[in-house]
Order: sequence, then C-alpha cells, then structure tokens
Amino acid sequence: MDARGWSYSDLERQSDGALSRGRWQQLGSGVEQKRFPDPASLLVIARVLDVDITTVVLAAAQAVGLSVTPVGGDLAHLLPPGTDRLSERMRDAILMVIRAGVADLPDRHGERGDQQSLEWPKSAAPSRRHRNGPAPASDDHGK
Repeated sequence: MDARGWSYSDLERQSDGALSRGRWQQLGSGVEQKRFPDPASLLVIARVLDVDITTVVLAAAQAVGLSVTPVGGDLAHLLPPGTDRLSERMRDAILMVIRAGVADLPDRHGERGDQQSLEWPKSAAPSRRHRNGPAPASDDHGK
C-alpha cells in the first residue's frame, strides 16, 4: 500500500468491491484472524496486490496463527512485484549472479559446497561489447 500510495478505499476499488474497505483494513491490521480467507478472496488479494497466490496463501496462514517458514530464505520476499514477467534470459542472468554470490558460502553444517565457480570470459563482459557485436580482437583500441 505504501509503495503505491493506496488507501484501504483504493484497495476496495481495485478489487471491484469484491473485498470491502473494512475487510482490507482487517487483513492489513496485523491482528490474528479467526478464519482463513475463502479461495475467491485469496485470488482477489493476489490480483490486486500483484503477487503470486502462494505468497497470499502463506500470509493468510500466518494471519490465522499457523507457523509458516518460507523455503529458500527471505530473498524471494524482497523481490518487487512484476519479477514473474522478466524474460528467461534476464531471469537466468540474475540467477547466475545470485549463484555466484552464494557459491563459496558454507552450508548449514559449516561445510563448503561442491559448487563450481562461474566464469565469465572478459570478451563477453558488457563493457567489452559494442552495440553491433563483440569488441574487436585487437588491444590497440582503434589506434
């Protein structure tokens, strides 16, 4: 809500009245809920907030008092809405950076993983490429 500057009334309008302003406020209060939302409400929440249904279901489970521990750490929850629309190439590039970042970290038992290091040839680096293809092979930089 804060990121979009929305009020509970805005959420009601965005849901085409499927969830009232009061219901949005109840859900957003952080107070433990007595009942798990019905499937139709869960779908509305996911659509309006532009998040996947799994995120909404897990949040609803927490709201009714279930202890829910997300798998894979907190990084997935930090991703902004719309990341599901990234191209496959962009997603793979982001995953490669993340994998490289965690490749040398110890696992939960303090042991280093068997992950191979990722190599990126200098000739493929963005700073080495030109608009119309790879950089020239010579090191004279056009002299």
